[in-house]
Amino acid sequence: MHDTCRVVLLPLGAIPTLRPSPHVPSRASGPTRATLMRLSEFLRPDFVLLHLEARDVRGVVEEVSARAGSVGVAPETVIAEKLLEREELHTTVMGSGLAIPHATVPGLTQPVIGVALARDPIAFGPNDTDPVRVFVVLLSPPGFEREHVKLLARICRLMRHGGFLDQLEAAADDEGIIQVIEAIDSQHA
Repeated sequence: MHDTCRVVLLPLGAIPTLRPSPHVPSRASGPTRATLMRLSEFLRPDFVLLHLEARDVRGVVEEVSARAGSVGVAPETVIAEKLLEREELHTTVMGSGLAIPHATVPGLTQPVIGVALARDPIAFGPNDTDPVRVFVVLLSPPGFEREHVKLLARICRLMRHGGFLDQLEAAADDEGIIQVIEAIDSQHA
């Protein structure tokens, strides 16, 4: 038996107007955003690591999670568990020296972005991927999937900006990293 599609033609003006039900919450009342999302809205200056000491995936995740935990983002163990789960499913290496470790973390109230730079490129992911120098970490609460995906896309867009990774690596301190990200972020619509 084949599925068929049946088209019903209605006279012009006979199409009912859809109105929100008073019993169904409006999507606008949820965690959606109609405005342009800037990374600076979610970037935590205290969640920046200028010189990662780690040399592998587990070490990077532990070091990043320790920093996030120490500044009150969420419990270190929960962040590490969620980031490692994500890396086991599929690597977050984007190529050209960039990785975007990301995960949904219970207990957060909004997405949080952190940045970590490696002293030397780190083998992060499968053997056929480029070593990673820059890690942009995105942590989002459950229910913020749309924002999470939009932020991932925005991070990717900014990382393709000519010289962006080099500017990050040239930053002298945590504040310099934040300034580079905010400057490039403001140039993109």
